[in-house]
Parts: sequence; C-alpha cells; structure tokens
Amino acid sequence: MNESNEILREIVGRALLLRVGQHTVAIIKQRVAEGIFEDGSDSNASKYSEKPFAMPVGAVKPKALMMALLKGKDPDFTDLFRTKAGKLWVLMTEGYKWYREQNKKPSEKVDMRWTSEMMRSLTVLDANPETGEITIGHKGARNDQLAQWHHQGAGKSKKVRRWLYLTEKELGSIAGMEN
Repeated sequence: MNESNEILREIVGRALLLRVGQHTVAIIKQRVAEGIFEDGSDSNASKYSEKPFAMPVGAVKPKALMMALLKGKDPDFTDLFRTKAGKLWVLMTEGYKWYREQNKKPSEKVDMRWTSEMMRSLTVLDANPETGEITIGHKGARNDQLAQWHHQGAGKSKKVRRWLYLTEKELGSIAGMEN
C-alpha cells in the first residue's frame, strides 16, 4: 500500500508540474508574439533592423524575390556584389525589416516567427516531482542554438532578445492558476 501511494504521489506531482510548465510556456509564447522581451534585452529588441545587411543571393526567399534581384529590380533597396571567393551576395540596403516585408511577413514588431519552428519547439523538457523543478527549453539542437544566440546577442549587431524568463506578474498568474 505504501509503494502504491508513492507511485500515485509521483504521478500526481508530475502531472501538476507539467500543467504549470505548459502554462508557463503559453505565457512566454504569448509575450513573444506581442514583441515583448524581458529585462536584459536591448531597448529596441522588439524592432526589426533597418540597417543594411548582406546575404548570399541563393538564400533569398521567396524564389521570386531572388529572381527579381538577379534581374536588377529594386535597385534602390538592394545591391548585388561578388565576394572575394566569387560568390554572389546581395546587400539589403533597407535592412531586415524591408526583407520581411518583401516576404509578406509581419514587420511591425519582432515576434520570432519567420517559420514559427523555434517558438513551436519551446516546451516542457522535464518535470521532476522529487525536486519540484520544471525545465523549459527548445527541442532540437538547432532551435536551442538559435535561442541561445538571441539571449546572448549574436551577429554583427549583438542584439539581445531574452524570453525564457518570467516577470513577477507572470509568476503571480502561475501561482494563482485555477483547476
């Protein structure tokens, strides 16, 4: 009887922790979708860059935009050039915001959703009823790496966007969860 009580306690404990973890993930995803990032993020973390950036022409999406660039369309917004290695690149003179607009992606605020893959991968990784710990993170090495880069500030601009934290208000909403 004692062993079955322990098993039941562990099952119930894990289920409660998973519920709290899933609620936490929902809060984080909603906040990020609204372009709100946590303390420690850059002051303009919710805005897409309007600074010029370069990328390989072959990586330009959609293909129709890539073809238009190769044909010399949008010369006011782009500039084709060859690298020292002879690779064809494009300079997006109006920045990443313009590039998102060309792809019919929202560009008013950063929502971390080009393909939504990274935010879909945010999940409860573990719920330990013995310690009461819940581990939340991104499934998959690529998504985890992308999240780390955003949290640390990677790339030329080193822009930091942090979302894997909860505010005091968010913690309070979790503490007050109803059944």
